[in-house]
Formats: sequence, C-alpha cells, structure tokens
Amino acid sequence: MIRKRSKAIKRRGVIIVSISVLLAASLTLWTHLAEREVHYTPKYAMADISNYLEHETLMEEEYGFLYRQTGVSPVGIDTLWESGRSREMLVAQQNYFARVSARCEQDFLLFREELTQPRQIILPILEDGDILITFNSHFLGWRNGHAAIVIDAVEGQTLEAITIGTDSEVRSVNGWGRYPSYAVLRLTGASEEERAQIADYAKEALVAIPYRLTAGLWDGIQTKGAKGTLLGTHCAHLVWYAYREFGYDLDSDGGLIVTPYDLYESPLLEVVQVYGMPIPS
Repeated sequence: MIRKRSKAIKRRGVIIVSISVLLAASLTLWTHLAEREVHYTPKYAMADISNYLEHETLMEEEYGFLYRQTGVSPVGIDTLWESGRSREMLVAQQNYFARVSARCEQDFLLFREELTQPRQIILPILEDGDILITFNSHFLGWRNGHAAIVIDAVEGQTLEAITIGTDSEVRSVNGWGRYPSYAVLRLTGASEEERAQIADYAKEALVAIPYRLTAGLWDGIQTKGAKGTLLGTHCAHLVWYAYREFGYDLDSDGGLIVTPYDLYESPLLEVVQVYGMPIPS
C-alpha cells in the first residue's frame, strides 16, 4: 500500500513539474514573440520625395505615397504644408526608415523597451489635445503600452500617468524620443479651439491624480452633487477621461477598462503620424 502511494505521489510530482516546465516555456516563447515587435522598419525601398515637397498642392495618390515614405499622414502633411515646413518631411522619412537598436528593461514580469541611443524627437505637427500612444511596454507577451495627452504643443508638454506609486504629472514630450515606436492621434472633425479646451482642462484638473490600475472598474470617480472628483487613473484612462468630460468616448470596445490599444482603435481619432509602426490599414 505504501509503495502504491509513493508511486502515485511521484507520478503527480512528475505531472506537476511537466506542466510547470511547459507553462514556463510557453510564457517565455510568448514574451520572445512580443520582443520581435519592438520596432517596425518598412520592407519597401526608401524613395526620393524631394520633388513632392515643392508642390503647393498634392493629389490623393501623392498623399498616400508620402504617408508610406514618412509615416506622416495626410492630416500631418497638411499641417506642415500650411506652415511652410514641407522640408521637414525629409527628417521624418530618415527616421521612419532608420534601423534602430533597442534594449529591454525588466521589472519582474513587466518589460519596457527603449532605444539604446534616444532620438532628439521631432514632432513638428503636434497640436494641443493630441494623443501619444506607444506599445513599447508589455506584461510577458501582452503589449499593454502607454498613452499621454499633449497639453501644450508649443512648450512640448504632455500630461501622463506613468506607473504605480506615482501621480499624474506634466512631462516633456522629449521623453518620447526614447521609445522605439509611437503614434500621434487627433480627434477627428473637432476644431483646434475645442481640442485646446480639452488640453487646458486636463492641465487644470487632472494633474496629481493617484495612479490606480482599477480606475474604470471601481474607485475611479467620486460624485459630490453636480461635480465629480477623479480618485485614481492610469495612462489610457487619464486620456479617455479628459475627452469624456467633453462628450467624447474614445474607448473603442466600450469595456470597463480602457487601454492604449482601445484609444489607438477609436473611430473618433485619426492618425497624424506613426514612427516605428506600420501604416494602419
């Protein structure tokens, strides 16, 4: 009887060890596959775009061509053309095709990817209220990413909720030069004045909010009378909340928790520029 029990215990032990090894191997592979998506470089050739930069107006196919060559969308292209800065497309093109070296910093199961040589970021098309998205952070193989709202494009200031244990704070957009990829998004169809109002609201009301991963599930908003007090937030929730106060729900799937990917997929937002990411289809 004792021998039978001993054999059964050994078999269970072997099964548990085998499952543990398989699980660990699966998580390692999942994480490794995520690491392959740290930065995108076009597979097609870089072309000469200098002639297009002299045109006063562009045709639809020319917009598409320049978008694929620079990562700057028609919205961003118009911004540069209107301000007489079309030559800056050459810098965007060089950045978009440049191959980069990145390192991955690990904190337990959380990973953050950064360029080994951070760029001096050039975002000449930012406007107040624009949204910055990156997917260069991940939990094992799930890319949770990060988001920020531009509160002062002239001064290069963003409002961000960075991580657990910190409050939301004003930061420099130059910090985004360390990311191997990012996207700039803008509210579709809204005037520059309205987007500036949203940015001003974020700057005045959403600084120094405690970081809480559960924001959106519970302990997010405390209502007193006609006013609400935001008790906690996280990066994507902060951006979502600022726009929600003006009647825009940027959560593309309508779930309880809004993520950077939900913002990226929002039909209310349009791409202004991508870097280190493929052109959205």
